[in-house]
Amino acid sequence: MTTLAGPSPSTVHEAEALTDDALRDLFAYPDIGRPLLRANFIASIDGAVTLEGSGRRLGTPTDRRVFGRMREVADVVLVGATTAASKPYADIQMSADAQAWRLSRGLAAVLPVAVVSSRGVVPPAVLSNDTVPPVVFVAAGADAEARRVLDQSGARVTELAGDRISSAAICAALGELGLHRVLVEGGPTLFSQLVSDDVIDEVCLTTSPKLVAGPARRIAAADHHVEINMQRRGILTGDDGTVIVRWARY
Repeated sequence: MTTLAGPSPSTVHEAEALTDDALRDLFAYPDIGRPLLRANFIASIDGAVTLEGSGRRLGTPTDRRVFGRMREVADVVLVGATTAASKPYADIQMSADAQAWRLSRGLAAVLPVAVVSSRGVVPPAVLSNDTVPPVVFVAAGADAEARRVLDQSGARVTELAGDRISSAAICAALGELGLHRVLVEGGPTLFSQLVSDDVIDEVCLTTSPKLVAGPARRIAAADHHVEINMQRRGILTGDDGTVIVRWARY
């Protein structure tokens, strides 16, 4: 995999001191000529990814602001079918300021969602988005009725070989569509697969200023150990106690 360049690992920024455009510039993707997969997650101080079953309960004003800016610099948001069922993926809005920033840097004015579904089951609310039709990666062995629904929708459907969609196939398909700035938002099953297959390039990890204990899972899990060496590419802090670190492989 390609080593990714970026700011000095010791660079620390205060979120409140940065404009929205400055945050967009800070998280803008490097041009490496292929899909770059950047994951975005939040966790408690003790590593929990949910509080009472919800990741949103770990959120902070700083995290929500930066989360929005990270979406605004991407070509596509990549999610699994279960995650796509949550309301925020039905229609990702772009403000006029965000659209102006995107257009000035050669990005499309709108942000599509790419859904990975081996079975071809995609939430109707996502499929019915006429403003920004979703991209759907479906396995060749998908259910026939589910595939019929996809084909009758306005989605851009790409069929990938086999009964289970591989990480390599996802990356290749994104490249063929010209979607190189990829923001991976989960869920944990898809992210764990991408980590296990060694295709994740960056992780932007928000540490929420909370200790929660309990049974919550990690951001990635696998039945075998995976080692991807990474280096800090900048630190962002918020007055609310939030710390966001961008990690990139080296």
